[in-house]
Amino acid sequence: MLDFRPITLEDKERIEKYTFRYGENSCQSSFVSMYAHSGKYGDSFAEKDGRLYICRTHLCTAQEKVYLYPMGDTSSEEGLRTAISELLTDAEGEGKHTVFHTVTDEMKKRMEQIFPDAFHFFEERDCFEYIYQRQRLAELSGSSFQVMRRQYRLFYRKYSDQVTIEKITPKIIPEILDFQCRWMEERMRHGGNTGLYEEDIAIRKELEEFEALDLFGIVIRVNGAIAGYAFGVPISGNCFDLLAEKGDRSIPYVYQALKKELPVHCDERYIYFNWEEDVGSPGLREMKLRYRPDILMIKYRAEEVSDEQRKT
Repeated sequence: MLDFRPITLEDKERIEKYTFRYGENSCQSSFVSMYAHSGKYGDSFAEKDGRLYICRTHLCTAQEKVYLYPMGDTSSEEGLRTAISELLTDAEGEGKHTVFHTVTDEMKKRMEQIFPDAFHFFEERDCFEYIYQRQRLAELSGSSFQVMRRQYRLFYRKYSDQVTIEKITPKIIPEILDFQCRWMEERMRHGGNTGLYEEDIAIRKELEEFEALDLFGIVIRVNGAIAGYAFGVPISGNCFDLLAEKGDRSIPYVYQALKKELPVHCDERYIYFNWEEDVGSPGLREMKLRYRPDILMIKYRAEEVSDEQRKT
C-alpha cells in the first residue's frame, strides 16, 4: 500500500514539481487548492517511483477510496498501467473500490484504452472548468463582449477618478479580511448557501499565507475603501487560476471591473485564466458561459467496476 500523509505548506515545492507539469491546467491539480480546501477534501499525498498520488480522504467511504489521477511520467502505456495499478492495489488493501475524482476527457480516453471495461465513467457537469485566454479578458474585444465592455465603462463613468487599483501586499491583507467578513455577512443575510462557509475558510487560509503560496491579486478601491478584490495563483507555466473574486454588491459593475483588471495587471506570460467550476450554481454557470470560455474542461467520476458487475 502507498504511504499517504496530509498535505502541508512545507510540501508546496515538492508537489508543484508534478502539478505544474502534469496537472493539465486543472484547478483540482493545484497545490493551493489541495492545501486551502483541506477541510473539504482532506487531500493527502504519496510519492513512488517518480509519480505523485493524491487521496481525497474526506470523500472516501466505507466502500470507496477516492483519488485524483496520478501525476508523473505516465506517457507510456506501461507507465500509466503501473500508476493506476498502484492505486487499485492500495484501495484493495483496505477492502475498497477505487474511484477517481474529476478525471479529464484525455485521462478518460487513456484509462479506457489501457483498462478496458475496468471503470464506469460518469460526467460531472458541476465540476467542468472554464478556461479563457487572458488577452481576451483583458481587452474585451469583439461583439461577444459588447455588454461586458459597456458595463465596465459604466463603472468608470460613475466613479471615474474615485477609483484606484493596487496589488495585494501583506500590508493590506487585514483590510481585505475585514472586507471578506462583511461580504460573508451580507451574502448570508440574502440567502447564501452553506458552501460559502467552506469557501470562506479557504479564502482566509490563502490570504493568511499569501506570500508563501506565491499568490497574486488586486483590490479595487472607490473613495479609498475596498470595493472588491480578486486573486489567484499560477498552476502551470502558462495558466493562472482565479481563486477568489469578491465585490461590494452595492457598487454597480464592480465585478465586471475585477474580471477585466486582474488579467490586465497579471503577468503576460500566463496565456490562460482558469475560472474553475460553477459548482452547480445556475447564476455562476450563466455568467461563466456568457464570457465564452475558450476551453470547457469536461470532468468525469471514474468508478472501478466490481467483479459482480463484470459478470452481469
